[in-house]
Order: sequence, then structure tokens, then C-alpha cells
Amino acid sequence: MFTKKEKDMLKKLYKKSLEVINSLYLENGGILASPPGTRYPYVYPRDAALVLRVLNRIGEHKKVKKSLNFFIKVQRETGEWAQRYDSNGNIASYRPPQLDCNGLILYMFRMYYESTGDKKFVEKAWRSINLGMEFIKEHYIPEERLLFSLNSIHEWPPIEAGFEIWVNITCYSGIRAAYKLALALGEKDKAEEWRDFARELWIGISKKLIEKNRFIKLANHKYIYDADVSEMAPYITRCVGVNETVMRNTVRNIEENLWDDELSGINRYLEKYGEPGRNNGGYGPYSMYTAWMAQYYLDSGNENKAEKYVRWFLKYNREGLIPEHVSTRERFEKWRREAIETGRYYEVGRKEEAERAMRSEEYRKKGLVYWVVPLTWAHAEYIEMYHKLQDTGLV
Repeated sequence: MFTKKEKDMLKKLYKKSLEVINSLYLENGGILASPPGTRYPYVYPRDAALVLRVLNRIGEHKKVKKSLNFFIKVQRETGEWAQRYDSNGNIASYRPPQLDCNGLILYMFRMYYESTGDKKFVEKAWRSINLGMEFIKEHYIPEERLLFSLNSIHEWPPIEAGFEIWVNITCYSGIRAAYKLALALGEKDKAEEWRDFARELWIGISKKLIEKNRFIKLANHKYIYDADVSEMAPYITRCVGVNETVMRNTVRNIEENLWDDELSGINRYLEKYGEPGRNNGGYGPYSMYTAWMAQYYLDSGNENKAEKYVRWFLKYNREGLIPEHVSTRERFEKWRREAIETGRYYEVGRKEEAERAMRSEEYRKKGLVYWVVPLTWAHAEYIEMYHKLQDTGLV
């Protein structure tokens, strides 16, 4: 499937990915989403938790523990983990609460414990777990049996405010994690409470966020049935098996509607949902989500399907550094015009990142935009993908 030269390149990308994560792993346990001087020089709990999921898999348990201790320290008294923090752990958010951050951090508490058996850490984290659970419960609507939130993985309320799939699945995973940790500590009352909470939430997910036997993006006063990478949440958090019909149908729908015919790879949602001016850097395929598709197909035993997603990384990297996403000059200019007209261009580092992209060799010589290089989360997903390639004997 891959030539020796390609295998060597894949291995180099793997080693570079480890280097990138190590370089952006802070002394206090925080993990920067991208380097200083780029668009995301902050600790984003969502990104960090998904990076930790990979570090935990490859046995970097000391790093995982240190990072989880960082999140215990920066948690608000309300139980919330904020959208982002600076490198010293100070809140630096500009978005409403990101409820999925709570679900993901709780999920990682469980993943770390199950990998290490470190019960003393769970005891230390017990107050944090309780606070995190209380914050989730505040967003629960009993009549709907679902969690209501304004933001999710795309940080874009127009398509995420309501009962959204990524938030509800990640929080379901976090609630299940809290239940398992309560059992480990012999906290029977809390375990029963959180077990029942998880059951009720799953009923709501099954009734409102599954349509035609596949997961859907949003249920609220409006429904969004269109494909969105957030619908991969049940696979990423191991809630649903790779070969269950609902997951197969979901992935098939994503692939059919979000595959980029021009650039290959997977877009995060349909282009219309980012207009005008929200398709930052130009509409195009995202490295993290392209890696998810490769991981899914490798896990499901469909190596031929996985191949085209793996090859995307051979094509789009800057000397081993992986961008958040890739776009074309034409798409970039379209976004730039719209963003300037709406005023979005001048907010939260978009103008500066756009100028970096326009100075790049990819833009000047190939007409391509590499948006935010490198992205830590992208390198983590590549590592996860590479280990799955190793597991199947493809590299």
C-alpha cells in the first residue's frame, strides 16, 4: 500500500509530531494549541484533552497526570473549564462556556486512572470531579433529557446553540467517567446518581440526536441534519462501536458530503455554514478530522478506505509541520473579502494569521493556504493514526 519512501516519510512525520507536542508542553502541564507567534498560543482544554487522549495511549502517563493537575488548578469554582487559558493558567476566554471541555476533562480523568490505577490521583481530583459534574448538570433540560449549550467544537453559536451532538456525547462520556471513578472510590451514592444521569442523557441522545439511524448535528427550534465532523464524537469517545450501524451510517454520510474533491481530506461542515466570513483562512479540509477518518477505517478493518486519508498528510505538511487546515488561494480570497466586510477579519488574530499565510511559500508558489502551522492537536491525531497503522502492519 505504501512504498518504502512513503513509509519513511510517515515515520518522519511521526517523529516530528512528537517533537512538536514536546515543544508546546509547558512546565506547568499546560499544552499550547499552537506556538507563540501563531493564532492559538493558549491552552484550550478541548484541544489539550484530545492531545492527552493520545499521550495516554502511547504511555506518556507522567505528562498526562501533570496536565490533569494543571486543569484541577485552573478550574473555576463554578466547576467550569473555560474556553482557553494563557500559559500561566489565567482565563483568556472570548467565548461563552464550552460545556464539552467539562466532559472531555472528566473523560481523561477516567482514561488516566484506567491506564495507571493511580487511585491517589482520583482521590485528589474528587472535588474537581464533583464541581465538573455540577456544572454539566446546570445545563441539563429534564424535559428534553439533553444538555443545552451555546458553543461546541466549532465555537460557532449559529450552528451549535441548542442540543448539539458533540456536547451531549462528550458530556455523556464525562458523566460515565465520573460514575466509574465514584465506584473506584466507593462513593456509592454519587455513583448511582451519575449512572442514572448518564442513562437519562443517553435516552435523550437516542431520541433527538439520531435520525434515519445516524447521528445528527443539532436539535433545537431548528434541526441540522447535514453532515458535520462533530457527529464523530461517539467514535472518538468510544461510546459506540465502529461497526455499529448507526456509526457506519454516520461516517458514510460525513464522507459523502464533506470529502473535498479538489484538495482531498475532510471539511468540518458544509461551506454554507461558515458564510459570510466564518470559514477562517478559506474553506478546506482539516487535518484533525482527516486523521479521524483514517483512524475510524483502520479500526473497522477497512485499510483501503483509510489509505486516501493517510496520504493527505504526505501531501500537506511543511517540513513535517501539520497545519490546522488547508485551502486554496481562491477560497482564501473569498473568505478574506467576506471577513473584511463583516468586520471579522480584524478580530482574535485572523488578520495576522492571514498575513502569515500570504507570505508563505505554499501561497506564493502553489496557491495554497496552510492555516496555523503547526497545530498541536493535529500532530496528536497524526500520532494516533500512525499507531493504528503500526497495529495493522502497514508501516
